[in-house]
Amino acid sequence: MRKKWMRKALSISLALAMSVGIFAGCAEASDGSGKDSLKVALTEEPDYLSTCDHDSLMGVQMNLLTYNGLIRIDMETLAPVCDLAESYTQDSDTEWTFILKEGVKFHNGDELTADDVVASIEYAKTFEASATYTAGMEKVEAVDGKTVKITTNGPQPNLLYDLAYHYNLILPKSLIDEGNDFSANPIGTGPYKFVEWNKGNDILFEANEEYFDEERKASIKNLDFVIIPEGSTRDMALESGQVDFVYSVDSADIERLQNTEGIEVEQIVSVENFFLYLNCVTTEFEDTNLRLAIAYALNREDIVLGALNGYGTPSYSTVSMGYPESTDENAYTYDLDKANEYLAAWGGDPSTVTLDIICSNSTKVAIATIIQAYLSQIGINVTINEMDSASYQAAMMTTDLTSAIVSWSPANAMTYVNRFNSERRNNTPACWASDKLDEMTSEMRVNMDEASRSQQITDIIAEANAECVFVPLYQVNYFRGHNADLKNVVCSATGYVDFCTMSWG
Repeated sequence: MRKKWMRKALSISLALAMSVGIFAGCAEASDGSGKDSLKVALTEEPDYLSTCDHDSLMGVQMNLLTYNGLIRIDMETLAPVCDLAESYTQDSDTEWTFILKEGVKFHNGDELTADDVVASIEYAKTFEASATYTAGMEKVEAVDGKTVKITTNGPQPNLLYDLAYHYNLILPKSLIDEGNDFSANPIGTGPYKFVEWNKGNDILFEANEEYFDEERKASIKNLDFVIIPEGSTRDMALESGQVDFVYSVDSADIERLQNTEGIEVEQIVSVENFFLYLNCVTTEFEDTNLRLAIAYALNREDIVLGALNGYGTPSYSTVSMGYPESTDENAYTYDLDKANEYLAAWGGDPSTVTLDIICSNSTKVAIATIIQAYLSQIGINVTINEMDSASYQAAMMTTDLTSAIVSWSPANAMTYVNRFNSERRNNTPACWASDKLDEMTSEMRVNMDEASRSQQITDIIAEANAECVFVPLYQVNYFRGHNADLKNVVCSATGYVDFCTMSWG
């Protein structure tokens, strides 16, 4: 399996080298900067370019190029700010009014109106997976051509964050009505226009010259995202000049690239929490004691050291540290005695348990290999199943898988703990759900008092730890590598990169 995968990585690298050679003559810019294109190496390929068919980081990263929402999350502050909305008012606990910016056009030439906003949110509601971010909006109506009123079914303190989430990005009503495939033909108002998707190889975009936000208008005309899953292959492509930006520097190469002339490595302290997701519906892992046994059997320090070369922080809580509401109450340590106590409480025979971990990249395989060694100490057999991103994402939408290495990185803790509600099964049907967490998250969602809501979030995290919703592993630091001539590089703690702010200088 591993040799086959390496041959695939090599073939991708060779294909990349050929493509760079073909297009090298197209890089001269008319403004004298020397380049009008940026070639970016991604760790994996997005499954969709549409807004509602996925819930993956790479998919959202592509969405941010072509679409906008009423609200966006500022990548530096993680605060919600106006995007397509010029302004908004909260008229009561359940009524919000949004005034749209003038002169905004979709890539197909349609002018943005309130009808597009209404149609987009109603369209998102047709996808069950959007419920966490759309169900609270009871009514969305166009007051006039540039005014939208949203009435919620109760107080919704997280509404602005929900509106910034990818499900609620705005599409042209005319294309929704026509049944447009927004993955094959992603039409929004965003800073870049989609050009071409060569599946398995690259995705091309060009700057939107009519973008409505002059301060965020793209400086680099052409973006080319090439798919290079293997870490060292990505880094070699950066060193040789085949790519300009590496979305994730392999941990083994960080120190070398930091000391390489002409290359800069951005280090960003993230809120992204990697964890072992377990099927809690159709496998033995529906038993909380068995999940807790696994949580206490893992040495997270060894995972960070062995799989990440020390570039990460062990994670003991279901929600990453760094939010105001973060807590390590009921969190896990490496304790084999406790692991065996929980195995005894479970009452089954661990030798009959097989934990099959699906992985979508080489880093996850390395993590799974260390998990395999540690769980063998309590008699649980682990198998590792490496697959491409599309197959991995498809498996996550079923109850057929056993486990997976997954991560979340929302902009605020409330968005994070909302996923502990059973609604999450609309998107990941095998996840853990409980009446107590449903009750706690439902109460939190309608609490407009910030101080008491913050305490509720902390209490939910503590309860999620007690129930072992999943097994936390580590909190990652992002390392983005790029050509040193690339300026104004903004990387978010949630995992996204702001490509429209970049420039060659």
